[in-house]
Amino acid sequence: MKPRELSSEECAVLLSTGRYGRLGLSLNNMPYVVPMSYVYSNGKIYLHSRERGKKVEIASKNPNAVFEVDLLDKNRWSSVIAYGNVSFSSDIEAKARMFSAFINKDLGGHAGKQFKKEDLEKMEMTIWEIEIKEMTGREGVW
Repeated sequence: MKPRELSSEECAVLLSTGRYGRLGLSLNNMPYVVPMSYVYSNGKIYLHSRERGKKVEIASKNPNAVFEVDLLDKNRWSSVIAYGNVSFSSDIEAKARMFSAFINKDLGGHAGKQFKKEDLEKMEMTIWEIEIKEMTGREGVW
């Protein structure tokens, strides 16, 4: 079977059901790709990380990002690539949005725990929101 393009709806379904993907960034013509857990909700990809590190440094200087998710099932494959811009936040509302999206999707993470405001305030983390500007997907067999 020749690979076929996925519709926007099919891309959204694959993003919604995935749990891990690859974040692609670039700075000074040097690509950087790292696997990350994520959740897709309301047209955005949510990630979280420490407040410092190589990926935060790169995305702070160049917020253009790509996020790739794939699914392999026996001899079938499908993948989605989402292009967008990264924004960062460490405020309580952003943390609550991200954890709520994880829990609502039943993806676990942090043992599926509901966090209190006091817990969120103590968490030293940065929430990444990737606002998707473009999305493409394909599927096929091998």
